[in-house]
Amino acid sequence: MRKNYVQRVMIHLPEDMDVHRLAGKVNRFHVEVIERRLNQADLPVEKKLEAVSRIQENLKRREVNGWIESMLP
Repeated sequence: MRKNYVQRVMIHLPEDMDVHRLAGKVNRFHVEVIERRLNQADLPVEKKLEAVSRIQENLKRREVNGWIESMLP
């Protein structure tokens, strides 16, 4: 297993938590993870842009009514 490799993120919400407020924080977390991985990758800029485009396409395919469905079982 590689060091510092995020495998799964679990979020436990209190009953009175505003989910919409949390969404921005989770999104920023994912952006930071993707940015860090791309910066560490020894790829040309064109390949990094292609990777971001593929991520966007994947998210759009999984979107249902404004929510992105999880790929987890």
